[in-house]
Amino acid sequence: MRKTLQSLILLIPAVLFSCDYVDEPIDPNAGNGGGGGEGITRKVLLEDMTGHTCNNCPGAARIAEDLQDIYGEDLVVVGVHCGGFSAPVAPIGDGYFDTDFRTPDGIIYQQTFQVSFFPAGLVSRSIFNGSRIVSEGSWSTAVADIIGQPSPFELWFNDLDVGANSVSAEIKLHFAEAVEGDHNLVVYLTEDRVVDWQVDSEASPTDVPDYEHRHVLRANLNGTWGVPVITGSVAAGDTVTLNYSNFTLDPAWNAANCALVAYVYDVTTDEVMQAEERKFQP
Repeated sequence: MRKTLQSLILLIPAVLFSCDYVDEPIDPNAGNGGGGGEGITRKVLLEDMTGHTCNNCPGAARIAEDLQDIYGEDLVVVGVHCGGFSAPVAPIGDGYFDTDFRTPDGIIYQQTFQVSFFPAGLVSRSIFNGSRIVSEGSWSTAVADIIGQPSPFELWFNDLDVGANSVSAEIKLHFAEAVEGDHNLVVYLTEDRVVDWQVDSEASPTDVPDYEHRHVLRANLNGTWGVPVITGSVAAGDTVTLNYSNFTLDPAWNAANCALVAYVYDVTTDEVMQAEERKFQP
């Protein structure tokens, strides 16, 4: 099914990628916020499936913000605009709900995971109460169920270089324990605090021209489903280094509000096992 859905991708970013494995422990003091070694805990990726004409979606976004206030950097939030609620409203060009925040990858995620109601969330794409799709009222419980668990995956951005119109990054993934099963790593580019139209049932009037959209998914640096970081198994102490060079930034994006989000997931179950965010500006 994924091969069919991937044909829907309209644009593949032009970015140079390389990957190296090192069969030795890393320096525990290396990186910018990376550690290495004991006490590694699991961070959670909350993908907020949203749209600008979804009148209850702003309420869900506020729940996500409240959860980030509680968990800080241990909770990574991405706003994935997809579905009919994200389509521009005709007539196009009148300055009223003209923006299309959808991305080809976000559309594929919606279709693959069968997101049929909005707002909705994927909480590390894990199964909660029998479903991968979690309503906003259950986000708090779903996040609490898995955040902070011991994890063999240590993921961090070792280097980030933002130029005038491009970004390059070095990402490291260290395995504190042996891990079985195929795993991929995906890298998102997001933009925060994008001011544009939004329908908000809690606002008066409900059509808000200067709504602040949070953590908007703008692009995938390495494809919809990422690149393999484990094929079959990996030994404890191994480290993989991934380099992405000169990913072009859209001039319309405010680089000061952009970030990269990396996450590693189990290819068999789709569950996100570790996530990390690195803002362009601290």
